[in-house]
Amino acid sequence: MSKLSKRPEKLHIDKIIGSNISVERKARNFSRDELAEALKVSASHLGLIERGERGVNALNLIKISTIFDITVDTLLSGTVDSSLPLFAKHGDAEQANIKKINSLLSCLKESEMLFVLHTIKGIIAMSQHE
Repeated sequence: MSKLSKRPEKLHIDKIIGSNISVERKARNFSRDELAEALKVSASHLGLIERGERGVNALNLIKISTIFDITVDTLLSGTVDSSLPLFAKHGDAEQANIKKINSLLSCLKESEMLFVLHTIKGIIAMSQHE
């Protein structure tokens, strides 16, 4: 099936899932080659998936979630509400950073999460007094 014959919703979902995979991979300092090897696919194929040019099958979604120790729904987040744009025109970097932060926070224990929360609150409080 050519890229042009895909339904717009499918392209949208593939781009979101691919972007989520890329963000999670980078947040864990995996190279594309390392993840591709673990999935038994080529690095170029993984690149197509991460760019949303190729869909990812359910088995590989499960493998990726296992490798990254996250739930599959983390990789699917953002695919449900099709009324939202895939990327904000000027917020690409901000959205990528928010995803990275969420990904990193999801790996913390509760006590570590509370420490981060208190630290962030302190930073915000200090910046509001400047």
